[in-house]
Order: sequence, then structure tokens, then C-alpha cells
Amino acid sequence: MKPRTVFMLWDGKVFRPIPSFRAYCDREFVVGETYPMAPVEERSSASHNHYFAALEEGWKNLSEENAKHFPTTEHLRHWALVQTGYCHEAYYHMADDLQAHKLALDLRRRDPYAIIIVRGSIVRVFTAESQSTASMKKERFQKSKNDVLDLIAAMARTSRVQLIKHAGRTG
Repeated sequence: MKPRTVFMLWDGKVFRPIPSFRAYCDREFVVGETYPMAPVEERSSASHNHYFAALEEGWKNLSEENAKHFPTTEHLRHWALVQTGYCHEAYYHMADDLQAHKLALDLRRRDPYAIIIVRGSIVRVFTAESQSTASMKKERFQKSKNDVLDLIAAMARTSRVQLIKHAGRTG
């Protein structure tokens, strides 16, 4: 399990967890132990939300040919993250082609967004990086956001600026 960010209050002498984090701290930390602490650069929730609105706008404006490959905005976002390099890649060498196809089916059930390529007995799996605030720092999120929106804008025959401009105006 990934550690949670704990919000602390500086009282001029010591940091203390704000009341809603006290029970978590009691469970996770040992009194007298030393723990590292670093400031976390907050991402703008407005920017995050606007990104998803721009994705929706791009998805709605895909050509018929492109749209048939992406049943939801999330399918498009995950695919675009992989295409722009924000992904994890895994290779599986199976005993034979049949085992490779069985594995691919199992992987598809587990992750409907993964890009799975089967070549003979080799299965390659690409999974998009998480863009959650806990997983992706502000600068990397902004770069991934721009790269993804540039790709989707090109597919929708427009520009990132136009997607962002029209995000949230429709629907």
C-alpha cells in the first residue's frame, strides 16, 4: 500500500498532523521514530478537471474512423498516454502461441485499457502511467497533459488550444 500524504500544521516549534489525520498517524507511525518529510507541490484541481473536459471535447470530435476504436474517453486517454510514452511495458514469453493468447485474454479482463500485442508466443503489454496527484508530479503531469492533448487534437483535426478553449462549453 502506498503511503498517504499527511497534512501537518506548523505551530512554530513542531509539526502536528491535522485532526483528520491523527488516527492514520497512530496506525502507521511509531512514536520516537524519525520519518522523512518534504513539501509536496500541489497540482491545481482546476487544471486537472479542465484537462478531463478537454479530453472529452477531443473524444467527441474524433473522426468516425478514429472514434470506433475508443468506446470511452478513458480508453482514448490511456491509449494516448501509451502513444506519447507515459506508460509501463511488460514482455511475457509463453510456451506457445495458444498460451500467449490465453494470457492476453486474462490480461484484457484485468485491464480493459491496456494495449496488448501478441506476436507468436510473445505478449507485450503497455499500461498507461497513472496521472493521479499521488503518482505524477506537477511538471510531469503538465507535460503529459500537453502531449496527450496535442495527439488527441491532431486526431480531432484541431489544436490543443482549441480543445482547451472549448472544453466544458458543450454538454
